[in-house]
Amino acid sequence: MIHSTLQECNNLQTIQINYLLTGHTYMPVDSVHAVIERDNLKKTIIHAPSQWYTVFATARKEPFPYEVEAMTFESFNRWDVVGDKYFKGNLEFGVTVKKNKPSMISIKDSMNVNAKSYNVEVQSKTKGPLMPCYRSRLPIAEAKYNDLMKLCKDKVIPAPFHHEYSIIPKATNAKDTLPESDIEDDE
Repeated sequence: MIHSTLQECNNLQTIQINYLLTGHTYMPVDSVHAVIERDNLKKTIIHAPSQWYTVFATARKEPFPYEVEAMTFESFNRWDVVGDKYFKGNLEFGVTVKKNKPSMISIKDSMNVNAKSYNVEVQSKTKGPLMPCYRSRLPIAEAKYNDLMKLCKDKVIPAPFHHEYSIIPKATNAKDTLPESDIEDDE
């Protein structure tokens, strides 16, 4: 699964997966989030989801801008069945996959930097195309959609972005997935 994804990816040569221990969760991507939040979000007003691409792409100039790949619901495949065959239950190691070695993975059974790694030859077990995760864009709750349309009608959301919001799929049975906050609003 990882090999297949890596072969299709233009920006990556290596994927390393570290199965982290509780309390040891810093990852290099944390610095990406910090750069985006530090400068760009303080000075930027976001009116529509389509604007996030530009915010991410322009968040860093040195040593080079971030390369951002736009994704849609079609970008996600069901790898759970394939993944469960190989890595089920074993979460105490690191796996490295390299684009230039499509039939080999490197495995470490320790988080120690100097720990010995060993190579495992893999054969593709994926027969035929993978199943997609989604058949269409995921809908939002109808109440949320109605709130967005009201923001458009009241001109809180500028007119150039109304179409983007109007084509968001909605469903009466779609639920909001964010949990209720424990923090009380000041009134």
